[in-house]
Amino acid sequence: MASQSEISSKLGINVATFKDFVARGIIEERDRGQYTLEECAKQYLSHLREIAAGRMTTDGLNLADERARLAKEQADAKEMENMVERGELLYMDDVIKDFEEQLMICKTKLLATPTKIAAEVFSSRDVQEVKEIMEEAIKDALSELVGYRQKDAA
Repeated sequence: MASQSEISSKLGINVATFKDFVARGIIEERDRGQYTLEECAKQYLSHLREIAAGRMTTDGLNLADERARLAKEQADAKEMENMVERGELLYMDDVIKDFEEQLMICKTKLLATPTKIAAEVFSSRDVQEVKEIMEEAIKDALSELVGYRQKDAA
């Protein structure tokens, strides 16, 4: 049995590094003075082999897991790119911009409606004709909104 300082000097590392390895689980934690050189050396060498094989980094990341995560992210990005090209997915900013433009055109037409139909309404025969003129002007303004269906509105 040996202390942390004895084991760390035999492994060629400092005590702080040894304690870090224990904290990260690279070397199994033991009670004070209960470490064995053989056991600690095996665990430390196993850790070094993982790093050398490219399966682990010095900061404890598993490179295979990280590569898999990266591959998944790349596949997801390509899938979204394909969905955009097929028209199955839209950029939210583009949709908002288009809708704002439609609303502005509709608003402009609605605000211009009184001026546009005033003379026609003034010369109308009865209330029914005035109503029809106004409905037609409103439907014309609403037709600027994509997706507006006159049958559903009626």
